[in-house]
Amino acid sequence: MRIIYKRLLLLSLVAGGIPTAHAQFILNRQVNASTGGGGPSGDYIFQYTIGEIAVNSLQKGNMLLTQGFHQPEELPPVPAGTELIVNMLLYPNPVATNLKIQFDLLSNSPIALLLINSGGQMVHQESRTYGAGRVLITLPVSKFAAGIYTLVVKAGGHMFQEKLVIQ
Repeated sequence: MRIIYKRLLLLSLVAGGIPTAHAQFILNRQVNASTGGGGPSGDYIFQYTIGEIAVNSLQKGNMLLTQGFHQPEELPPVPAGTELIVNMLLYPNPVATNLKIQFDLLSNSPIALLLINSGGQMVHQESRTYGAGRVLITLPVSKFAAGIYTLVVKAGGHMFQEKLVIQ
């Protein structure tokens, strides 16, 4: 009986497909060293670096500078026409003071935010360029009248809109 359940589970996974991610981070490995090199040896390629004899960390306030490996996360290039904004969230909704707008931006891009009231009037507009990655924008809304609004976010030729209730 267990074998039948396992086969049914396997069949349903194969038939239904396995979801894939839209974009994954790439780890870009860089080494800060005074010298290094590499070369093949049979079926292997060896690489080495020679660092400094003394390694010091420098710190000033909340900034820390160290030597060694630098491995920033980067997003792969985005094909033309791809929607640059994914996983957009507005919270809290309804909101009384500060609205948080969070989304993942797949490449560096100018972003335009528009807030439109129920009468179709644009009551707020701002534009700014953001780097690729998770973006969190805080929008103070206490100056707007209570009601139902539409938040429009424009990026890369695409437009995203969400309903918003301001109390």
